[in-house]
This record gives sequence, structure tokens and C-alpha cells, in this order.
Amino acid sequence: MAAVLDRSKAASPIARRAVVATMLLLLGVGLAAAYRVVSGTQRQAFSVGAVPPTGSQVTEGKTYQLAVPGGVASLTKRGITVTAPQCEWSVGGSGAQVLQVSPGGADTKAINVVATFVSPVTGNIHVDCAGWGAMYIDDADNAAADVAGWFLVLAVIALSVGAGIGVSAMRMAGDEAASSARWSTREDDEIERLVHVVHVRSDDGEVLGPHRGDVTP
Repeated sequence: MAAVLDRSKAASPIARRAVVATMLLLLGVGLAAAYRVVSGTQRQAFSVGAVPPTGSQVTEGKTYQLAVPGGVASLTKRGITVTAPQCEWSVGGSGAQVLQVSPGGADTKAINVVATFVSPVTGNIHVDCAGWGAMYIDDADNAAADVAGWFLVLAVIALSVGAGIGVSAMRMAGDEAASSARWSTREDDEIERLVHVVHVRSDDGEVLGPHRGDVTP
């Protein structure tokens, strides 16, 4: 009986791990879904399904980055030159003016950034580059925080930890099952030995006590 109780207690940590793993996996899935939803509302080059903003707040004399989804690699794949950008800026629908831009070049390591520029004005400007299209200014003064990025990071952490705990619970369950099987085998062996001893002694007339008459030849 004590052994059975010990085995039932040993199963408790497995159940707790399974519950924690399930909760973390569900949380991870929920965070991943939130990432997809929130990412679509953000207007940054790295956001899924985003479109460039109509205007970005900048400060005169400050350096900013121009970006497109996929960066230089995306432009190059479309056959667009990345070494001589022709860009213009405008404010509130005013006439476009030439924007001096420094291209990142074909060997840039940036993921989305394709060029930089020094803002000629303070205001809410729109930048468009020939062949590149409307540009993202992800580091603009009014750029929103990357909330979707945090959802993605938390989703990866929750799914990774949940999967790890789940695998650990399955291993513990496997070890418990193997231990139970070994215990059952030992119990069967002990019963067989006891039956054998009783049988042999009964054949020899050595069974003592109240049961002696039952085995008398």
C-alpha cells in the first residue's frame, strides 16, 4: 500500500508540469495571434502587411533612416538600382522638393533600411523615391513603439518554455510507467515464489497451523 501511495505522489509533479506546459503553449499561440493582429496596424517597414504612413514627424538637422520591407535585397530582386536614389519630400500636400539621400549600398547589412537623410525641415513630411515608392521612416519622432515585436518575442519565449516543460513531463511519465512496470514484475515474481514455496511445502506435508489439514496427503 505504501508503495502505491508513493507512486501516486510521484505522478503529481508530472501532472503539474503538463498543466504548466499546456498553459504556456496556449499563451504562446495567443501572443502569436496578437502579433499578427497588432503588426497589421503598425506603419513600419518591419510590420506584416503595413503601408507607408502619409507623414512622419522629423526635426531639422537630425538624421533619419529610409526603409522598405525587405530592404536592399527586396529592391535588388525587383531589378531596382540601390546606389543612386532619387527622392523627394513634401509637407501636407505641398510641392515636392529634392531630398538629399545617402544610400546604404548593395552590401548593407540592414534588414529594411535602404538609405539615410538629414531632415531639411521640422514637420510632418512625406518621402517618395523614384522606383522605390513611398518610404517608411521607422525612426521618425512620432514612430510608434514596436508593440507587435514584443508580442512576437514573448510568444517565442512562451512556446519554447512550454515545449521544454512538456517534453520533460512526457519523459517523467515514461520513466514512471517503466518504474511501475518493473514494480509490477517484481510483485508477480514475489507472488510466484510464495505460491511455489506453499506448493512445495504442501507436497512435503510441512504446512503448519490451521491450514495443515487442508494439505495432508
